[in-house]
Amino acid sequence: MTGAHAQGFSDTSMGVRDGPWISNPGGGKGSRDVNKIIVNVAHFDVWDYGTNFFNVDALFSNANEPANNSNGGSTEFYAVYRGQFSPDKIFGINTHFGPIKAINFEIGGDAESENTAFAPDKKLLVVGPNFNFDLPAGGFLDIGVHFSKEWNNNGFSSCPSTCGKGGAISFDPAPEFEFVWLQPLPFTNLPLDFRGFMNIVMPKGTDGFGNHTYTEILARPQLQLDFGSLIGVKPRKIYTYLAVEFWLHKFGNGSEVSGSTEVSPVFGIEYHF
Repeated sequence: MTGAHAQGFSDTSMGVRDGPWISNPGGGKGSRDVNKIIVNVAHFDVWDYGTNFFNVDALFSNANEPANNSNGGSTEFYAVYRGQFSPDKIFGINTHFGPIKAINFEIGGDAESENTAFAPDKKLLVVGPNFNFDLPAGGFLDIGVHFSKEWNNNGFSSCPSTCGKGGAISFDPAPEFEFVWLQPLPFTNLPLDFRGFMNIVMPKGTDGFGNHTYTEILARPQLQLDFGSLIGVKPRKIYTYLAVEFWLHKFGNGSEVSGSTEVSPVFGIEYHF
C-alpha cells in the first residue's frame, strides 16, 4: 500500500481476526467451513526513494483442516513483502499524468508454509509497475501489474510423468494484478473507511496433479472503524473491522474441486504502535 504519506512516515500494527467459513480445496467433508484465527503483524514505511510493506500472518485452523497425522487443527505462516521504488525521486522525473499520481517500480514476494498432509511451501516472486491514483477525501488506489512466478509443494501428488511423485512444483510464469485501496467515508460522521485489496492471478500452467489452473481471484473488502477515537483513546491507534473474503478458483483449482470458491465474513481488531 502507498497513499499520500510524507517521507519518513512509518506505521506498525498487530491484530487478530476470525474467519469462520474459510474453505480448504479438496479436503474431506467439513473442510469447506474451516474456522481460522489469524494473528497478524504489519509494517509500512516511506523512505527517500519509495515505500516498504511487510505483513506476516499466523493462521490457526480448527480440526476441519487438520495438521498432518493429527486430529487437531493446522498452523500456517504467510509472509508478504512489497517494495515500491519511485522513478520520480530516484531520477528526478515526473510520471504523473491524467488521473495517475505516479508510476512506481514494484518488487515483492510471498512465503508460506503449513503443517498439513498437503504440506504447502509457497514461494512467490512478483515484479512490475504500480500505478498510484488519488481518491477523494484523502483516499488512494494502487494498481500493480506484475510478472509472477510461483514455486510450491504437493504432498499428495502422484503424476510422475509431469511433476514427479509429490514434492516440489514449479508453476509457469503468469500475469498478476494487485489492487489496494482506502477510501474515507466522512459522510457517515464516523471515523470509518472502506479499504481492502484484490489479487488476480491468471492461469499458471498445470498444478501438482497435472490439472490446468484457472484465473484466481482473491478479494477482501472491509469497513474499518477507528474505534479508539470513539472511546477517548488517541486516534489511529485501535481499529475494528468487518470484511468479506471472497476467493474464486482458490489456489488455481477449477470449479469442479470442492472448496475452490470461498465466501466468509472476517471480524478483526488491530492496534497501531
